[in-house]
Amino acid sequence: MKNAALKFAIIASIAAFPGTGSAHDGLRQYGRWLVDGDGRVVTIHGGNVMLPDAPAKAAGRFTAETPARMAEQGFNGVRLVIFLSALMPQPGVIDKGYLYQIEKAVGAYGAAGIHTLIDFHQDEYSALVGARGMPNWAVFSDGYQRMPGIEFPVGYFRDPAVQRSFDNFWKNHPVPGTGKGVQDFYLEGLRAVADHFRDNPSVIGIDVMNEPATGSRCAQPDPGNADCPELEQELLKPFYARAAKVINQVAPHLIVFVEPFMLQGALGTPINTPIAGKAGQRGLSFHNYGPIKATRERVNDGALALATREGAAILNTEWGFSNDPAEITGQATDFDTRHISWLAWPRGAFEALVDPGLPDEGNGNRVAILRAYARPYAEVTAGTPQSMQFDGDSGTLRYRYVTRLPNGKSAGGGETRIRLPVIQYPHGYNVTVEGGSVSSAYGSSTLTIRNDAKAASVAVTVARIGELPPLPKAPVPEGGEVLALPPIPPGPLTRNSLLGHIVATPGGRAILDRQVPGMLAGLGHVHGWQMMSIAGIQQFASGTLTEAKVIQIESDLATLRVTPGPVGGAAPNLSLDSLTSDLLADPRSRAILDREVPRLSASPQQSLFPQTKLRDLQPVMPDVLTDEVLARVGRALDTLR
Repeated sequence: MKNAALKFAIIASIAAFPGTGSAHDGLRQYGRWLVDGDGRVVTIHGGNVMLPDAPAKAAGRFTAETPARMAEQGFNGVRLVIFLSALMPQPGVIDKGYLYQIEKAVGAYGAAGIHTLIDFHQDEYSALVGARGMPNWAVFSDGYQRMPGIEFPVGYFRDPAVQRSFDNFWKNHPVPGTGKGVQDFYLEGLRAVADHFRDNPSVIGIDVMNEPATGSRCAQPDPGNADCPELEQELLKPFYARAAKVINQVAPHLIVFVEPFMLQGALGTPINTPIAGKAGQRGLSFHNYGPIKATRERVNDGALALATREGAAILNTEWGFSNDPAEITGQATDFDTRHISWLAWPRGAFEALVDPGLPDEGNGNRVAILRAYARPYAEVTAGTPQSMQFDGDSGTLRYRYVTRLPNGKSAGGGETRIRLPVIQYPHGYNVTVEGGSVSSAYGSSTLTIRNDAKAASVAVTVARIGELPPLPKAPVPEGGEVLALPPIPPGPLTRNSLLGHIVATPGGRAILDRQVPGMLAGLGHVHGWQMMSIAGIQQFASGTLTEAKVIQIESDLATLRVTPGPVGGAAPNLSLDSLTSDLLADPRSRAILDREVPRLSASPQQSLFPQTKLRDLQPVMPDVLTDEVLARVGRALDTLR
């Protein structure tokens, strides 16, 4: 311990977790659930964060108030990203200063009552051949160098330097002069971190490796060719077994979280990840970035089935990466329906969403996006969850649970805690309970419910008092506030009308803000949002923009007086370097792509679209995105400026 302030933070972090009678008494796994020392189900909502003392690239992502701001909005968990390159700069040598940085971050979040999952992170293996993660001494690429012009995440599929590095990791390639292999040293890194946090109840566990890749085999971003279950058994199973053994030995109370192969979550291929660890310490960490709702649901259901079958606490550790509040809300609703805990990865820094003292880049309209992520939920349930629904328009939460715990015991007069984010309930709330009674102070942001001693189930309804304040104005999109739209046609406005035409019509913006709060504000980051339509957005957010909701919007729009004619303004900066998902969301660029690349929108490579520029897709789709095709698309996009 380096100083008294940090010692106080660690002590405070232990005290911040009710029901933990000793330094060993943190969260456990029972079946598919996370549970506390009393056997109550614990649900995690939060996001991915970087170390406060991270290098300059991540500077401006933390203030002394960030953890408290996070807790104020109901978040109770973070996935703390760390890198072996910093933890073990030389083979077998642990950087104590870096370990101290991790400890300081865990203490700061723990003091605010926030749990930490420590994530051993890599993207395309290493900065030497890909993006980040492994130290240079751990790279064995068989002589291949990084391919120029290959950007993340395409390197997983096209760059031999990335692929061979993974191949040699799985082979435990010898590290010259040490008598050990690269995987052996990775396990030593896991051991060092696990041992350091073995007695800290705010640490949930360790995410053994972020998005492990198959190497040169099965490296296809195509669901028809990426289902290689034999590699799960050949590569992941022995590695995860070794990792679990190391962690179990030194930290018998930390949960060992294992992940599927990279892109299994986005592609929707079957997830049969080998679970590892002793009973009570088994976890499944999975990601779900798929742009298609049916694929996302298949991923959620597949991960949940595996966790239930194998007995592993399920935790989604990456999702989001969107600035459309409706899309975020739809995905969060999917998790609520299945009672899946989650840690989001937004486009900008998660820390900046909750802390207005931080510079915010990439998150669109901060307040609109925060409202989408900061949802009420049962943080601790004295029983087993049965159903949870949240209506963001009215601020109504309905939650039902049975009073029998997952271990079969009765929760008797146990206490349930429900987090009610300040941003959702600025003027307070009303609550009704069947089968229990309110035990918290009036208006508390943490609502506590005491079960009636003989109740078999409890039903809680929370309703917002008053209205949410208006959203701040969305950031001005790059290239100007209003696009050069085509003329407004004669009315009426419909689901297929351009959003730019709707907001330019008196009363149109008010209808959209009332029916889909936060949608327009959240779309402020998207190039060409004015050229989108309600019908187009519905394809990606059908959970929020239900058919009934769209019919109501059309009914309201039909009452507006439409003045046909031109709408002025400047064009956005759409180009080959725009994210593919943004190009497909803008009707004008979508029309160009549909004309020049008709096979793109239905491509099996859709999983790459949210995080990949169109230009960078060429190595994955060389027969579709030829140089000639890209040149034509680029020229056509230039005409939109």
